[in-house]
Amino acid sequence: MFESDDWGAIRIPNLEVRGELWQNGLTRTTDSFSRFDTLESAEDYKTLFDVLAQFKDQQGNHPCFTANFILNNPDFKKIASGNFQKYHHESFQKTYANYSGGEKTWDFLKEGIQMNLIKPQFHGSEHLNVVRWMKLLQENNERYRLAFDNKCFAIDEIGKHNRRDNLMATYDYNNQEELDFIKESIAQGLKQFEEIFGFHSKTSIAPCYVWDKEVEKAMATGNVNCFQGSFLQNIPQTKISFQKKYRYIGQQNKENQTYLVRNCLFEPSVNNQIDWVNKCMESIDIAFKWGKPSIIGTHRINFVGRLDKKQRDKNLDMLTQLLAKIVQKWPDAQFTDTASLYKAYQKP
Repeated sequence: MFESDDWGAIRIPNLEVRGELWQNGLTRTTDSFSRFDTLESAEDYKTLFDVLAQFKDQQGNHPCFTANFILNNPDFKKIASGNFQKYHHESFQKTYANYSGGEKTWDFLKEGIQMNLIKPQFHGSEHLNVVRWMKLLQENNERYRLAFDNKCFAIDEIGKHNRRDNLMATYDYNNQEELDFIKESIAQGLKQFEEIFGFHSKTSIAPCYVWDKEVEKAMATGNVNCFQGSFLQNIPQTKISFQKKYRYIGQQNKENQTYLVRNCLFEPSVNNQIDWVNKCMESIDIAFKWGKPSIIGTHRINFVGRLDKKQRDKNLDMLTQLLAKIVQKWPDAQFTDTASLYKAYQKP
């Protein structure tokens, strides 16, 4: 099973902006997400679906990507016209249409859903700590204003005042104002998800693996019954480092929500020094030997080509190799998605 994050979210708009950010020291050339991550296109969906459609399990199921969606991006024009006093956003569908060559992206996504090659789930309303970002813009922060002018927010933010290297941790908070915004964004985002896709999201994954009990309660109110994630949860604490908490597959919390933990990785764009096909095969083998499902984490960055089509196509070749090896070594393996796997962990 593949779980893939960041679909729908903007990152680096185009090559020109990428160069501008590098030139002004706003991002690092060594950071893979600043090099390759960008909004997906119709072509990206088509090339990914072409790979997935080549393979089936014994039940006739194709590999299906659980695609965790960010539903909204900042509406830069409206924010600027209001002199940065109020946050405005636009749906990822509108962002698709506004990006070059994106007119048919939504149509390709819907086709992939119908073919059961991709299953959307809720990643968040934004992949951005909105309250902190808006305050920086209101303070006329030079770095964030320059990025804003380039329709971008994903720049480096390194310092003792920030627990991460950027403002991408949506559910990080230090005070009630930030928490209130987070709760409202979850409530509205889950409603929006159902309006867009026609079904509610049974699972979710917190951006940057940062969340706490308050987020879990807000998700439970919106009928999210399962959390995707890594084996480590980053829990916000007021103005000090994150508390780290270990999670395991099948674990439950006080809200009766289930945790599903990724135990395999396929991230060739993040580190090109690793043999990702064999590394992933080794992890799958370990999971199966312990009687666990294989949950493969892979970000959207690996399958988008606006900034580097050769990189995308190379990754798709590796994905093809990986899937071929899986069906050859484990012919009885079943392809599924996260929401379906969650059901298997529920008591009769």
